[in-house]
Amino acid sequence: MEEDWVQQALRDFQDKITCGAYDGIYALDSRSRDKVMEAQARSCVEGFVELFGIPAELDLDGFLEHMKFGGSGKVDIERTGDTIIFDEHRGGECMCPLVKRGVIRLDPALCVCGVHWIRMLVQRHTDRKVSVELVDSVAQGSCNCTYRITLE
Repeated sequence: MEEDWVQQALRDFQDKITCGAYDGIYALDSRSRDKVMEAQARSCVEGFVELFGIPAELDLDGFLEHMKFGGSGKVDIERTGDTIIFDEHRGGECMCPLVKRGVIRLDPALCVCGVHWIRMLVQRHTDRKVSVELVDSVAQGSCNCTYRITLE
């Protein structure tokens, strides 16, 4: 019983440190913040594909089909040639586990991480360069997070 209390106290301490780090990240200039968010997204992608069992050998269409049903929530995906609209149904809640757990505050600057996350996730299933544009997000007041992905 006491071990649980100690573990929770350690977790709370780590969460406070993480919260402070993100307050600092949010205050960075956009170029510096982009570099940090890119590194964060890389770590998140690695954990996500392991957690949801997304095989690296899936081709792009196989990956997109998998994401409709095998990711962290409902995703509408429309592909027209080299353009993909990736619409994550979030019900107004950010998908970031740190935001979901109340560790960090939701800030539009966090969407930079989401853009890198989508780019890296798609890039792992194609040999083409991938660019991503944020169309809308929960941090901007939407119920969903929507990205326009372009294969170059």
